[in-house]
Amino acid sequence: MTNDFMEGKTEKGLDEFIEKIKDYLNAKMKLSKLTIIEKGVLLFANVITNGFVIVFLILAFLFGSLGLSFYISSLMGDTFSGFFIVAFAYFLIALVAYLLKDKYIENKIINALIKKIFKDDDGEDFI
Repeated sequence: MTNDFMEGKTEKGLDEFIEKIKDYLNAKMKLSKLTIIEKGVLLFANVITNGFVIVFLILAFLFGSLGLSFYISSLMGDTFSGFFIVAFAYFLIALVAYLLKDKYIENKIINALIKKIFKDDDGEDFI
């Protein structure tokens, strides 16, 4: 009789333990899903707001470039020289950026994105 009682108690305790493990794993899975959704939404909001800022920076850059081109053209005395000078300056900047992108630019962008994605709410590293 004692063995039957002990086995019943052991099975009941084991069943409760397994049920608690299942509950814990379900809660952990839900938390992980919510964390992923939160990170995704924050990343999407960041892309949208940064995209908005970038559009206006591009417009400012475009009109500034046009103004600089017209100004240089007026100093040079003809219509096209200012545009060619500004275009050549941008070509040189693009060439330098292309030559330096693998060593400096890409790694800094990748590291900044990884830090942004893996920050928790307190600003500490998530990993």
